[in-house]
Amino acid sequence: MKAQELYQQGFDLGRKGQYKEAVEAFTQAINLNPDFVEAYIYRAYARTGTGDQHGGVKDFQKAMDIYRARGRSDIADQLLVPLNTLQNEIRFEQEDQGKPEVEDEPEGK
Repeated sequence: MKAQELYQQGFDLGRKGQYKEAVEAFTQAINLNPDFVEAYIYRAYARTGTGDQHGGVKDFQKAMDIYRARGRSDIADQLLVPLNTLQNEIRFEQEDQGKPEVEDEPEGK
């Protein structure tokens, strides 16, 4: 199967709420094409659907790195919104569980 076909399969599975299977399909697409930026983005969303927020953060960061390497910082910057949302979710979960915060940008004083 080609990377594009696996990506489409993952996208369709994600739309059906089959996030674990979607993650697997996106991962296979990425293995075939390590710079498949859209697969990283949608795998990030699918990972959050499985409860893997940390994996989602990593995928958004990788997608941003790929876009920046392509000279598309404008698109990379658009991914800051879902990335920051995930980081905030992780931070709030850790605070609820009494764990230390996620390392992030220093807060202004």
